[in-house]
Amino acid sequence: MAVDPASKEKPRGLRPLPSVDMALLPDELRARRTRRVVLSWLIGAVLLGALLVWAGGRFLPQSWQWVQERFGFAEATASSEPVPMAVTPIAVGLDAGVEPSEEGETNDLTVARSRPNARFTTEFGQVGSFREALLNAGLDPEECSEVERALRHVVDFRRCRPEHELVVQRDEQGELEHFEYHPTATEFVALNRDADGRFRAEQIRIQVERAPIAKAASVQTSIGDALTELGLPSGLAVFFTEAFEGRINFPVQARKGDVFRVIVDEERIDGKLLRYGRVHAIEYNGQRTGKVRTYFYDSEAVQGQYYDETGRAMQGGWLRTPLRYVRLSSRFNPKRFHPILKRRMPHLGVDYTAPTGTPVWAAANGRVKFAGRKGPNGKLVVLRHPGGYETYYAHLHRIRPGLRRGTTVKQRELIGFVGSTGRSTGPHLHFGLKKRGRFIDPVDQLNGPGMKMPAKALADYNEAIAVWNAKLDAIENAPALSVGADQPLVEQVDEILD
Repeated sequence: MAVDPASKEKPRGLRPLPSVDMALLPDELRARRTRRVVLSWLIGAVLLGALLVWAGGRFLPQSWQWVQERFGFAEATASSEPVPMAVTPIAVGLDAGVEPSEEGETNDLTVARSRPNARFTTEFGQVGSFREALLNAGLDPEECSEVERALRHVVDFRRCRPEHELVVQRDEQGELEHFEYHPTATEFVALNRDADGRFRAEQIRIQVERAPIAKAASVQTSIGDALTELGLPSGLAVFFTEAFEGRINFPVQARKGDVFRVIVDEERIDGKLLRYGRVHAIEYNGQRTGKVRTYFYDSEAVQGQYYDETGRAMQGGWLRTPLRYVRLSSRFNPKRFHPILKRRMPHLGVDYTAPTGTPVWAAANGRVKFAGRKGPNGKLVVLRHPGGYETYYAHLHRIRPGLRRGTTVKQRELIGFVGSTGRSTGPHLHFGLKKRGRFIDPVDQLNGPGMKMPAKALADYNEAIAVWNAKLDAIENAPALSVGADQPLVEQVDEILD
């Protein structure tokens, strides 16, 4: 049948031509998806490769150096990147005539550090790798590689700190002749060239001069303040607590007007004061304590610790305090009214304020009963001791790894670190003592006498303390004990820390 050309009806059985509005056929749709996936993978691979290259150069300088040398673009990289010179040298021993200017400070410093006979000291600085520190010190990439190869089995580059020092010395031709790395004030690593011209590393310890000094002072506010007035560091006050372990409870017994004498080592290098070392002897004369002396003694026959004048250890069967604390902030009080919870809530222990991370020790030999989190106590360690005693250490920041139920611990063994976990408003240790199922006041209980040293060691001990006694007695202008005031050094405040 013929079709009328004027008819608007489309012929049947004929498919219209494709247009942009029509959906893709299945094969075309599948091909487009495949292209998208492949393109996404390519972009991801490029980004991942760039990230790995950056991380290798940033955090693995030795690996990055090997890659540069392996593929032969170390020189191009070194020449295309400017060498940062942000570190200011501590001491520069250079010929006169090179003075950095504001505009050309980097160039002038680089030239000065590469001049013949140049020797200077600079800090490691805030850099991301050992090589960056060497570049800042004026070494070229080849010299950096030499130094790193010589030090790689001697120095742990991951432990470098900004305050560490580098010493660089050049010969008459401007070649690197000598290098030193100073991680501490008492030891360093030196590099010198051998007969073959290669660097050899040598670890050197600096001789420290030690000399005992004797001082005396009157306590008005705290032992730390009295030490500061003598020109000594206030941190030496912790030795008073340790030295008179079991004999004096300073938070309770110390009074305004008490006096002390102390002998401590001054440690110097080339006549310059480095630090204060061993505290050899302490005398404390207090209104409530009387006159007590203690001496640190160590020999092959006895353990190094503090002893009294008869040779008995100051430290008894218990540690009076299981940490070096700043102050006692809250006492044992079974009838305490909690100002936050507004109800009677006994405080069955004592709180010792100390910075987060302060080590906490076992108060006596024992076995771990519990170690972990426990409600308001936060991270808690409970030790069981002979005689029906248990000690509690609460609010720890971290428990020592490997400490679990059944672990045996010795007195003064590390069990954790001070923190503020659980119901706590500040870093401190809550220390509790339980006897046969009932909490008791640790301050009143931990006062046992120490062991007497063997009789065969007493002769040498008496000879040693005679020297310290003579020095203590010879202190000039030592203040006298002020009797009658009976005022505590620091007002005791019952802080609610837990």
